[in-house]
Formats: sequence, structure tokens, C-alpha cells
Amino acid sequence: MDKQVPSSEWISYIFQSGQWMVAAVMLIVYARVRFNQPPTNRSGTTFALFFFGLIFYCALILALWLVVIVVVRQGGIGFYKAAAWLGNADPNAQAEFRPYAPLVAALVIVVAAHFPWVRRLDNAARDFCIKLAAIPREADRLAFELAQIAEFQPKSERLRERIRKIITEDVGPQALRFETDGSVPARFTRAVGLYWLFVGPNSNGTPLDFGGPNARSAYTRIMQLSQKTAAGIVKRYDELMQAGRTYFGVRDPSPEVREALNRSIVEVSQLTCDLIARYVLYSNTTKAKRRQRLARMGFDASRTMAIRFNLDQWVATILGVIVFSAGLMASTPGTIRMSAIQILIISVTFGLSIGCAVMGAVVVAQRFMERHEGETRVDPPIAELTAAALVVGGLSAAIRIGIPLAFAVLGDGSDLPNIFIHFRERLPGLIPPIVCTISLGLLCIYLSARPWSQARIVTAGALGNGLAFIVAGLMVAWLIDDGVLQQFYVHPESARPTIVMLTGLTGIVIGAMVLFAFTRSERARRDDAEHAAADARVGIPGLSPLRAAEELEPAAAPGSEVAAPNYGEYSRANVAQLEGRYLCFRPAFTEAGVISAYLVDLRWDEAASCLTFEEKDREDREHAQRGRVYIPDDRAFISFVTVARGAIRLVTVSRPDQGESARGLMMTLSAGRDYTPACAPVVLKRIGGRIPELGFVRSGAPDYEDYRQALEAVAPTFGFFAGAPPPTASLETRFPVAAE
Repeated sequence: MDKQVPSSEWISYIFQSGQWMVAAVMLIVYARVRFNQPPTNRSGTTFALFFFGLIFYCALILALWLVVIVVVRQGGIGFYKAAAWLGNADPNAQAEFRPYAPLVAALVIVVAAHFPWVRRLDNAARDFCIKLAAIPREADRLAFELAQIAEFQPKSERLRERIRKIITEDVGPQALRFETDGSVPARFTRAVGLYWLFVGPNSNGTPLDFGGPNARSAYTRIMQLSQKTAAGIVKRYDELMQAGRTYFGVRDPSPEVREALNRSIVEVSQLTCDLIARYVLYSNTTKAKRRQRLARMGFDASRTMAIRFNLDQWVATILGVIVFSAGLMASTPGTIRMSAIQILIISVTFGLSIGCAVMGAVVVAQRFMERHEGETRVDPPIAELTAAALVVGGLSAAIRIGIPLAFAVLGDGSDLPNIFIHFRERLPGLIPPIVCTISLGLLCIYLSARPWSQARIVTAGALGNGLAFIVAGLMVAWLIDDGVLQQFYVHPESARPTIVMLTGLTGIVIGAMVLFAFTRSERARRDDAEHAAADARVGIPGLSPLRAAEELEPAAAPGSEVAAPNYGEYSRANVAQLEGRYLCFRPAFTEAGVISAYLVDLRWDEAASCLTFEEKDREDREHAQRGRVYIPDDRAFISFVTVARGAIRLVTVSRPDQGESARGLMMTLSAGRDYTPACAPVVLKRIGGRIPELGFVRSGAPDYEDYRQALEAVAPTFGFFAGAPPPTASLETRFPVAAE
């Protein structure tokens, strides 16, 4: 008969264990609260980075906790000896105090953090962990996207009127332009608007034009934390206004004046958006809420905050699997009770193996769907999924050996001889990750493309992956040895149905988590593709999708290999030799004797089903163009056309033969001359190896003379300028009429 353990000993054991557990949980909660402070490191903002840094921060606090425990216990011994020296020592006092040492040490750490010098040390440790986890990168990324990519239009009429008044009175009406057309006035107005949206209310005491009382509280907190940055923005804003007066005060500003204004616009926009990003991340922890807040502030953040299946979703899946599997092992009836460290080793190993399977399946699915966008019937990528499954199997094997090996090395080393024996005995455990890779890959490919609701897709994905895991569970139960089952189950003879049931349940949970995240990311990717196609139809980056002239006639369906009739009805095969990168150069309109040189990329656009062009590396980037190519079948010239908001730019050049340049004329509006119509010779030369000199090329530059001679040879063969007829008297002198 087994010896009964007295209930008092059980109570004492639970009490002593509870001291450690309560203290550890208290420190973990304290670490999370401290680490979750503003302005950038919110757990919902940077899920993976947050927990990566939190682990290091917790490790520092727990190490300090152990040191304080030693100090507290030694202090108790000191007090006991002092009391003994005074003759008042209680022999049982020290023994009674020892169990409370962990809790007392935790309280010491929490309370001591309120002292200034201790808080400075704690802040230094926290900042180190934040930088180690690269958490500020999220705020920097959002700030860059708001400053460079997202469209901005002031929402309230009060803010628009304030901007209009400031610009017209301080600079001039020619500097005011609320349209986002990429012009200098538009960019200048945007920078001024950003300043008065966020920084101006703090420095001038004007009311906020966004949010309510909660927004004001968060705004005040961010501005208190960013006093130096705000002061720097005020200084840069003064420089911006001065540069604006100089630029818009002259008819033909010099390149130096233009560069000074551009630099001030970029600095004010970037610094202001940096504060806005920190305010948004501090106020909202989900992407949807942050997008809504930015929309209320006037930003179109639909393309800057798209949801992706990235590191955050991957880590969330791994953590979910680890927690779920650990809960199953601890709560399943009929299993042999294991220690916490055993459960941790098994659940972490399984979670990382499934994480590899999820990543392999998602990568294959994303690549496959991007390649076959718009196709109705496509054979599944069995070869790619099989290769990914084999890679996952190899990684899972390495994980199953590496993690127990690490725990054994950190321990006393007694389990080292059994690691490879256990791996060989539990080799069938590699089947679920391999099956998971193939199952999730197929489900992501075919379910996310269905026009179903997200709830329906998630349900179907959970059931489909659950069935795949049931099959994997049957294989594991059939191959596993009875000796292994005896290590985990009280009744190993009836454990195989339990294995199949638990494996299927795990597959349902994994399928639901992955399909939920993947469906959102795939829909966001398709939305981005539609935005990009709309921008291509407009012709100029940054403009709202308007109905362009080339769309007045029916266009070819997306994915077609033949362009629409209004583009010339050319086939992709016939213009394939035109695709590539070209050097484009022409006379500059703003300064005599200067040649403007930049790059032009020609490529076939799948969405538009025609050849498109895009200008890159222009010195005057705000005037870079993007549009479509018109190629008539019966003529030797082709046209590059940009249509946007009623403005048209036309470049007609000869069709470049093999090794030959394209030569012709450009008809556009010269921004440097108040948008006056201008015509100039232009040459496009295919780039082979070295990229020639770009930018504004002046006399004396190495490539200047080659550019000049090529432009001079354009007329009259590839284009001519018909001037006004001379006076009638001159014509009669040159061509006298014969007397009758």
C-alpha cells in the first residue's frame, strides 16, 4: 500500500510553490506594462518585435530578481545574527522568512522602480531591449509612407481656409494648390497643410482638426514626449516659408532655389509625419483602427498600411500552436502527467515545426497566385509543394534534435545519450508538418480565390486542414511504437484513437488561424494591384484614378496578349523586342544650353494589356511621367502618351530598330514657363552596359557633345518645325507672279 502524504505537507508544498509563481507572474505583468509604454512599442503594432524585445526585458528583470532574492535572504541572515548578538534571536524566524523571499524580492523590484536613479537604470535597460528588437522601425516605416506615398487632403473646411489664408498672404496665390498632381505648388501646399494639421496647434494654441477629447489627450502626450522634434519642425517650417517666398516670387527660379524649396518640403513633411505616426501608433493598436484614424486626419492610407502575411502573423501562428498543444497535453484525460519542462519542450518543438510548414505553404501559395493572376483553371503546384514539404521535413528533424539538445546542455546533461534514441522512436512525428505544408498550400491557393465571405473561407479551411491532419494522425498512430505510447499514455492499447482525434483537432485550429490571416493578406494584395492598375491608367503617379482619354474606347481584357484597337491592336509578341530600358534626352525648357537626360522603362502591362512606359531618375522628379504606348500598324512612328486631369503630353518617335535609337519630337507644357506649350527634339537610346550621364547635362560634361549631336540630327528626317509663313511682300519678291 502506498504511503499517504499528509495534507499539511501538500498545503505547504502548494504554498511554497505559489510564492514563486505569484512573484514570477507579477514581474512578467510589470515587465509587459513597462515595455508597452508609448510612443512606438505597442504590442498590437509590432507583435513579433514586441515579444522579441519583451523576452529580453523579462530575462533582465528575472535575473535581477534572482540577485535580489539572494540579497534578501542574506539580509535575513544578517538580521538574525544581529538579533542573536543582542540576545533576542528567534531560532524559527529565519526559516519562516525564507519562503517569502521571492515575493519580497519581486515587491522590492516593483517599488524600487519609482525611485529616480532606479528608474533611470530601468529605462536604459528597456531602451536597450527596444532597440535590440528594432521596434522603432515600425514608426519610421509608417512615417516614411505617410510622407512619401499616402495622399493627403485637409478634411475640415477650417483647416483648408487656414492653409489658404497663410499661403496666399505670406507667399502668394500661385503657391496654393490642393490637388495632388505632383507639382511644386501642390507639394508646398501639402507640407504647409501637414504642419498646420499637427504641429501648428501645439505651437500656436489653435484647436485640433481631428478627433475628440481622447485624441487631444494622446496628442498632448506625444507632443510632451517630442518637444525637441516639435521645436525643430517649427524652425524648418520658417525655412520652408522663406524658401517658398523666394521660389514663387520670381518668374524663372534657379536650380539652387528649387533645390532649397524641395529640401524644405521634404524635411517638414518627413518630421511632421514622424510625429503623426507616433501619435497614431500610440492611439490605436490595430491596423484597421489606425487606418480609420488616418482617414479622419485626411490621409489615404489604403496602400501604405496593407495587411500582409508577414513575420507578425507567422509568430502569432507559432505561439498559438505552442499554447494550444501545451494545453492539450496538460488537460487530455488518460495521459501520463508530465513536468512543465517536458510539456514546454514538446510544445515548442511541435510549434516551430508547424511554423516551418506554414511558412513553406504560404510562400508557395503567394508565388503561385501572383504568377497565375486572373486565370480561371490552373493545375495545382504539386511539385513546388512537395519540394517545400521535403524542406519542412528536414527543418522539423533539425528542430526535434536541436531543442532537446539545447535543454539537455543547459541542464545537467543526463538526457544527452537519449536524444537521438527518442528522435528515432518518434520519427513518425515528422508526418504532420509535411502533410500540413501540402494541405495549407492547396487550401490557401483555392479557397482565398473564392468569392466567399471570410467566415466561410476560414470554416472551410479549418475543416479541410482538419481532415488532412486526421489522415496524418492515422499514419502516425499506425507507425508509432507501443513503447513510445507507454511514455505518454496510461492505457497505450487504446491511445491510437486519441492520437487521431487530437491531431485532427490541432489541424482545425491551425487551418482556421492560417486561412484567416492569409485571406486578409491576399485581398489586400489584390486591392494594391487594382490601385496600381488605376494609377497606370491615369498616367502620373500620385493622382486619383480618373477616366483617361484612352479609356473612352473599349480596352482589351486584363491578361490579353493583344492591345485594344485604340492603342494600335498590336500583339505582345510583335512588341516584345521594344521592351527594356532606354536613355532619354532632350533640351531642357528652363535653361538654355542644358540637356535633360533620364531613364525610360518600356514593359508590357498585364492589367492594361498594352505596352507602357515609365520615366525614372529624372532630376526634376516631380514631373516624371508614366503612360501608354500607341503603335499604328502602317506607320514607322510610335507615340508615348500621358493623359491626366485634362493635361496631355505627347512624345512621337521613330520605331527603334535593332541597335538604332528612337528619334522624334516631344509636345508638352513647360512648367518653368507657367505651363506654356513647348516642343523639342527627343532621342531614346537603348542602354546596353554603362549608363550614361543623367540629370541636367551642361556644356563640358563627358556626354554632352554626343547628346547635342544626336538631338541636332533629329530634324528634318525624324521631325521638323513648321514656322509661320513670311510676309506676303517677301513671297512676291522671292516668287514673282508671271505677267499675263
